[in-house]
Parts: sequence; C-alpha cells; structure tokens
Amino acid sequence: MTRVYLIGNGYVCNYITQMEVRDIEFVGVCRSEKMNCNINLKLDVSCDNEKIMSLIEDSSVVVYLAPPQQNGSTDLVLRNFLKCINKKKVDQIIYISTSGVYGDKNDRLVDENEPISPKTDRAKRRADAEEQIRSSDLDYTILRVPGIYGKDRMPLKRIEERLPLIKKEICKHTNLIHAKDLARIITACFHNKKTSKMTINVSDGCAIKTTDYYLHIYDFLNKPYPDFIDYEAANKSYDKKRLSFINESRILDTSLMDTIFPNIIEFKDVRDGIKYSLT
Repeated sequence: MTRVYLIGNGYVCNYITQMEVRDIEFVGVCRSEKMNCNINLKLDVSCDNEKIMSLIEDSSVVVYLAPPQQNGSTDLVLRNFLKCINKKKVDQIIYISTSGVYGDKNDRLVDENEPISPKTDRAKRRADAEEQIRSSDLDYTILRVPGIYGKDRMPLKRIEERLPLIKKEICKHTNLIHAKDLARIITACFHNKKTSKMTINVSDGCAIKTTDYYLHIYDFLNKPYPDFIDYEAANKSYDKKRLSFINESRILDTSLMDTIFPNIIEFKDVRDGIKYSLT
C-alpha cells in the first residue's frame, strides 16, 4: 500500500481520489475540512511547521497542488513545506505548475525546451517553485498545466453576465485540460520511472481560440451570443486577472506527454468535456 499525500487538497483532488488506482491510500492536506480521502488532515503548509515535520512518517508520494501566497515573485509556501518535511521519506514529488511560466509566445508552439519567461507575479511564483523542486534533491515530476475546466468549474458567471468576447478572427489561442484528464495523468505518474526528473506539458492537445471555447458553452446552453470586441476595448473593460490570460498566448506541444502517456486524454474535443461538465 502506497501512501499519497495530496498537499492542497482541492478541486482536482476530488477527481484524483475517484481514479481507480490499486494499493493507494490518499491523505488529503488542506486548510479546510474535507472528506474525500482515506485520511483528511486540516493543516496550513505555510505555517503549521510542527505538524508538517511529523506529517510524512513512511515512504510516500507527494502531489503538491497548494497555491503560493498572493504576493511576491517567490513561492514562500512551498519553501516552508520543503524545509519542514522529512525528505528521506518522500519517494517522489509531483508538482503541479502552470503553462503560464512560458509567458507570451504569441501563439507559437512551445515544448518543454522553450525558455520560460513569466510575465505576471503569479507565473513568477510558479517558476520559482519549479526551481525549488528541481533543487530539492527529491525525485520529481513537474507538470505544466494550462486552464483547468470541469464540473462546477465552468465560466457560467461570465456567460450569465454576457461578458463581451474577443472577435473570433483576431482572438488568440488558449490551452485547456479537463480536471478528470489531469487527475488521470497525475495518478499515472505515481512511481513512473519515465517521468522521473521530467518537466512535462499537459493539455488536451487541441489548442483553441478562447472565444471558440466560450461559444461552445453558449451553444450547449442554447443561449444567444454576447457582443464581440477588439483587444483595445477588452483592455478597458476586462478585470486584471482576465487580461493576464488574453494578453498572453501560446500553443503547448504535448508530444512528450503523448509519448509517455499514449491515449490518456479522454476529452480531446472540448465540446465533449463541456457536455460532460454541464450534464
């Protein structure tokens, strides 16, 4: 029986614990009360140092999904976690990063050899976290993840508010992955020598224009389309977080993922993922 610690036991972990993985005992660690794991612990990895020190007692796998703090360009939360845990008991750490570390590549195809160039502080914290993981002397796998969608994680508020969309002919691409597919990839990394000391792009492999993603949701809900605007208008009306997404673009090359995990993606067509998430 392998014990797997889910650090930052949140949305994606609900899918991870539903995967059919044999001989696994999940330990969920987060700041709130949850009941989705074999063992659920309420613990703040940013400051509960005594609890962190005694957390990992036997050889285990760690899946690290805890977000960094809100400010700065270094991930102080991960730094504290790595300082406190018993590294000798960690057989493997799987770190869930973001494709945002690449920065703006102007719709260019990028593989894992592409130099990173994070623009936002949020992405800089993730880039710092990746370096911490690589320097930790642990056996690691880093997954660079794009936008995650799934049940209860759809942009329905924006749809309801009829947020204007970028004109289709000028809209840039985004990359997506359904939470169920991400969970499948994460569990496939457990004790997988092919992913040892690897950084891997993960997505559904089908980059899509952001506007098309929203229009597919409108179509499924049988709702009329909103207004269409250009980037100049969007920069005046979108909030800061939304702007950080529309002003950066890249197309993730998932060749490495496909080689290591052939046919692992269930929702290659985002319309299937939308249907699954909204029914």
